Amino acid sequence: MRIFHSKKLYLPALSIVAIVVLLLILISISTFRNLDREKTRALHSLYRQGVMLLKSVEASVRTGMKSLMWQEISLGNLMQETAKDDQIAYVYLIDGHGLIAHHSDPLQENKTAAWKPDLNDMDQIVTRIKVLPEGIRIYELAKYFSPMYEPSLTHSEDDAIARGQGAEQHSHRGDTIVLGMRMAVFENARHADIQHALIMAAIILVLGSGALFFIFVIQNYYLVNRTLRQTQDYTRQVVASMANGLLSLDTDGKVISYNLLALELLGLKESAVRGMDFNEIIDFKTTGIFQTLNHCLPVLDKEINHRKRSGEIVPISLSVTPIIDESSTCQGAVIVMRDLREIKQLEEKVRRSEKLAAIGKLAAGVAHEIRNPLSSIRGFAQYLRHVLKDKPREKEYTETIVLEVDRINSVVTDLLTFARPMEAELVPTDLTELIEHAVRLVEEDALSLNIDIQMDIQDLSKIPLDANQMTQAILNLLLNALQAVKNGGSIEVGAEFNPSNSLLKIWVEDDGSGIAAEQKEKIFDPFFTTREKGTGLGLAIVHKIVENHSGEINLHSPPAGKPRGCRFIISIPIRSHQPAN
Repeated sequence: MRIFHSKKLYLPALSIVAIVVLLLILISISTFRNLDREKTRALHSLYRQGVMLLKSVEASVRTGMKSLMWQEISLGNLMQETAKDDQIAYVYLIDGHGLIAHHSDPLQENKTAAWKPDLNDMDQIVTRIKVLPEGIRIYELAKYFSPMYEPSLTHSEDDAIARGQGAEQHSHRGDTIVLGMRMAVFENARHADIQHALIMAAIILVLGSGALFFIFVIQNYYLVNRTLRQTQDYTRQVVASMANGLLSLDTDGKVISYNLLALELLGLKESAVRGMDFNEIIDFKTTGIFQTLNHCLPVLDKEINHRKRSGEIVPISLSVTPIIDESSTCQGAVIVMRDLREIKQLEEKVRRSEKLAAIGKLAAGVAHEIRNPLSSIRGFAQYLRHVLKDKPREKEYTETIVLEVDRINSVVTDLLTFARPMEAELVPTDLTELIEHAVRLVEEDALSLNIDIQMDIQDLSKIPLDANQMTQAILNLLLNALQAVKNGGSIEVGAEFNPSNSLLKIWVEDDGSGIAAEQKEKIFDPFFTTREKGTGLGLAIVHKIVENHSGEINLHSPPAGKPRGCRFIISIPIRSHQPAN
């Protein structure tokens, strides 16, 4: 029954809230309307006053020009006198070059004007509201300064100008006069209205709050219990869904709470972790957790390599925060663990990119310097081979020189290819035809080695690729496979497109001896080779081409279900391909 009655109390509470909100809305609407009307009246009043002041200045100048005692300095004095009015902040004259010719503050003269109004005719007046750095609002008016401009100019005045008495008019053609008027009076009135509205709103809120206080005190117990349960459930959900591992320890270093990601990072089972001594999992001394529990000292971003019970090493960043009670006593610690595997991979990619860029610059210079002397060496060797054709031993030496020079030239060509910036020009390409063309290029070499090349290719047309680059990549993989396969072996090349994830896969598989486990991480590094006569650039170029297509290449050695061999898989995301019907 208590719960029933407490729930019933929501009705009067909502009624009071509705009344308070309605009154606040009415006060807000009334205040905004009053403020808008006052603003309109204020701006209109400022405009009229400003126009009168501008005309007054022009009239004063006009009167002075018609007298024989008028001088240019008189205009500056007039502006200074005009600015002595409390409502006038400043008045200045901008010449045709955008410089301040005269200013009520002489220190501002000869400076470039910050505002150059866009005026179309002599009678146009432009206005704006400017806020000074100290927060003061200024109402500015600007018009062409034409003290001698009068629609009904008399002949006597024309004659005076012709005689030079009105020559000062010409010095002001194209000038602009700017008047700044303080809005403090109107701002104060505006603030007073706002203050009055806020006081009324505060009174209504106080009265409404007093009425609600009694109601909410009655049902407080019910609401607190319900909120507590909701908070606990929400906290558990937040902790469980965190992107980082989280666990808490008591003062003895035993695990109190945790989330599933923490268990995954540490390689622990949920059934055994609660109450476990965390020092058995991670050494407190090396991580600083001991200092946190004993001296309330936090640990920030401590990187460790944690070895799971399965043997896998996981790089983890630890941040340890002490739990401190009201008496500044440490009651435990909260540990936040962040998986650094992806970050380490990205760092490795960055290092690789920097390394490749440096090698590329070096390779371009070296290749350029080597190619020219190589041509000379090869030419002389061919000449000697012809001259010494009757001497078998010397002829063999010269042929060896030619072969080695050709091999060096091949390395230089690879260097230039590797060093050359590659930007993929993606055009619709028949991938089936491209792969068949690459196979035909190595078919003769495969036949001479008694190697069987099999193709497993879908009908893949209009694939957005750089045909030249992809041909080179597949050709390099095929040549690499030919060198790895012994006489009588086999090579498989294939391609498929998966529409579910828009992923194109191209693979080249051989049944050679494979790659040792310690060499797999280096296989795509420039100049790394396992062959006596290899350049170590073929696979590096393939890797670079695949990256240009926003893809990745992976090595499986041995392939799944095979005792030996290598399988290179190129994976490229394809977003615009429409499979053929």
